[in-house]
Amino acid sequence: MLELAFDALLCVFLLGLVWQILTVRQLYQAAIFFIAFGLSMALAWARLAAPDVALAEAAIGAGLLGVLLIDSLRVFAPSAEADSRPKDSPARGGSKRSIFGRSVVMLVGAVATGLLLLAIWRMPAGGGLTQAVAEAMPDSGVAHPVTAVLLNFRGYDTWLEVGVLLLAMLGLLVVRGDDASTEETNTARPDALLDWFTRAMVPLLVLTAGYLLWLGKFAPGGAFQSGVLLGAAAILLRLNGFTSLERLPPMLWRGSLVLGFAAFLVHGTGALLAGRRFLEFPAEQAGQWILGLEVLAAYSIAFTLAAFFIGLHGSDRGSPQAASTTDQEP
Repeated sequence: MLELAFDALLCVFLLGLVWQILTVRQLYQAAIFFIAFGLSMALAWARLAAPDVALAEAAIGAGLLGVLLIDSLRVFAPSAEADSRPKDSPARGGSKRSIFGRSVVMLVGAVATGLLLLAIWRMPAGGGLTQAVAEAMPDSGVAHPVTAVLLNFRGYDTWLEVGVLLLAMLGLLVVRGDDASTEETNTARPDALLDWFTRAMVPLLVLTAGYLLWLGKFAPGGAFQSGVLLGAAAILLRLNGFTSLERLPPMLWRGSLVLGFAAFLVHGTGALLAGRRFLEFPAEQAGQWILGLEVLAAYSIAFTLAAFFIGLHGSDRGSPQAASTTDQEP
């Protein structure tokens, strides 16, 4: 009974956070609510006995995205809040249009929620593919079913997810019109608190990332969780004034971005040439192949996430504050 009451309270709390995110007027408050929502969703996934998803939600939804939102607001919040201030003579009927728009959004959301609930209600009873996964586990090379599914039975899903990250990074570079690796930025030294926090957290993040990468063979964990933590460590270092990634040679920068995706592609092509199916592992060496791919994927994921932050951080030059600072330089 106590667990049911806790779950009900968690659902109400999540809905309240969603409402606050959609209705709050201050951007910084919305970012804080978004971080709180990510942490609460991680708790909800843990309650649903999905610790691997909970780890990803906490690392990405609360940690990495929270850092990106707060840093982006540091650049764009002043102009955005100025544009959102009410005018002296607002147009008549503006509030009515706003209420109508919110009503339409709420109606569409209610209909979509109803359709999802109807689909869940009509789902056939049964264990799905649980039995098939259990029977194939001896040939998977790992001891945890989630890792077996993501890296062996449906490895192309993980390969395409890495590809989505790569395409997103390429899109950012295309929009910016330059390469973030060659960006020369003047990063101010942080305060003492951020310096202490970075020195304390980065070794812990790196150690935890290595542990999660190793743990993925036996329990929830793996390349994505490890890569996100490594990316968070790199972002912390960048916030603390370390610009090591920007100083890498362009060839090494681009190679790090495509390393994970290329590793899957090379392995899949080699499997086809050896007479096996695409991305199929030899049963006697599946564990070693999976570990190697996870290491390369984790490195590529971490580098891509850090590159996202560096690419967005480079937009400081286009801001009015950066322009005025540049003009004052001799």
